[in-house]
Amino acid sequence: MAFDSIAFKNVVSNGLVLDKEGRKMSKRLGNSAEPFETLEKYGADATRWYMISNAQPWDNLKFDVTGIEEVQRKFFGTLFNTYAFFSLYANIDDFAYREQDLPMSDRAEIDRWILSVLHTLIDEVNTEYANYEPTNATRKIHDFVNDHLSNWYVRLSRRRFWKGDYSRDKISAYQTLYTCLETVAKLMAPVSPFFAEWLYLNLNQVSGKRGF
Repeated sequence: MAFDSIAFKNVVSNGLVLDKEGRKMSKRLGNSAEPFETLEKYGADATRWYMISNAQPWDNLKFDVTGIEEVQRKFFGTLFNTYAFFSLYANIDDFAYREQDLPMSDRAEIDRWILSVLHTLIDEVNTEYANYEPTNATRKIHDFVNDHLSNWYVRLSRRRFWKGDYSRDKISAYQTLYTCLETVAKLMAPVSPFFAEWLYLNLNQVSGKRGF
């Protein structure tokens, strides 16, 4: 009435949380899940990531705690291990991103490839969030971390981190992996803010000095 416009542009109505067989949860059936116990055991981030990535918020969700355990292992576990790999060798080499960003023309082909995939991910995830499609966004982030970053980039680049000399190629590998991890932290923050903040702060100390 005040602005001669509609009151809202989007409405999201949540679906029901059902048991793993698709039945409505109830005390009578003994199939209800205690939310606080679930959060205490699995954490808010893993629970939220499971629920968002498993079904659109407006669809009914078949809730199964084994799905949360799978999310912990396959997504958060993989992401943590990737960060741990980076942190281990960054501390050994005293890498703190002091160097200027190496130009793309000086980087290895695999670095250019993963950064290209990363920028595609940024564009797609931002579009999914803007279109109120968080399920699509989380699945794209999951696929990037598991399929591209961990299974391909880190696995094929390990020897570059193992090298004894602190060469431009090694610096390129560090800068590339750092950029991927920091960007993933930002992209996942709307759904899993606690882990995202932990990862981001471990990559960037509050003082402004990078520390891993």
